[in-house]
Amino acid sequence: MAPMQPSPAPASNRLEERIAALKDDRTVGRLVRLYPHRREQILYLVVGGWNTVFGYGVWALMQFVLGDHLHYLVIVLLSWPIAVLNAYLGYRYIVFRSRGPLLRELPRFSTVYVATLLAPLVVLPLALAVLPFSIYVINGAFTCVVVVASYLAHRHFSFGGGRHAVGSPH
Repeated sequence: MAPMQPSPAPASNRLEERIAALKDDRTVGRLVRLYPHRREQILYLVVGGWNTVFGYGVWALMQFVLGDHLHYLVIVLLSWPIAVLNAYLGYRYIVFRSRGPLLRELPRFSTVYVATLLAPLVVLPLALAVLPFSIYVINGAFTCVVVVASYLAHRHFSFGGGRHAVGSPH
């Protein structure tokens, strides 16, 4: 009979060990120690960063491809729904872990993002006329502001009623 091999540690234990080891790392240690207390805000920044890159990328690609044929404001309008759907999925499932009704949340979420659609329609023409920066720089700076401002609106309005805390009986 062959000697019994020790069973490998469960994946969750190995993950916890790796996370514990990272707590002392000079580069990411502070973030790892902060994560349990600020999970939602940290994930919002990560997902918001992704949404910013994704939304800006969709817009920039459309601006590059269609910019000679369509007005830049039309391109903003065309790229918006793609960016909003991507953002909704990330915030709903990763950040806020919402279990609320999709038919209630998506319209509320979209309402918050209507402001992010209307603002560049006003800001871009003014900024392009006044500032010495390209449309890419101006729109990039604007999207950074949106990540911060939309957190509170999404937390309290879009997903406020359908959120579910980890370990909650809901």
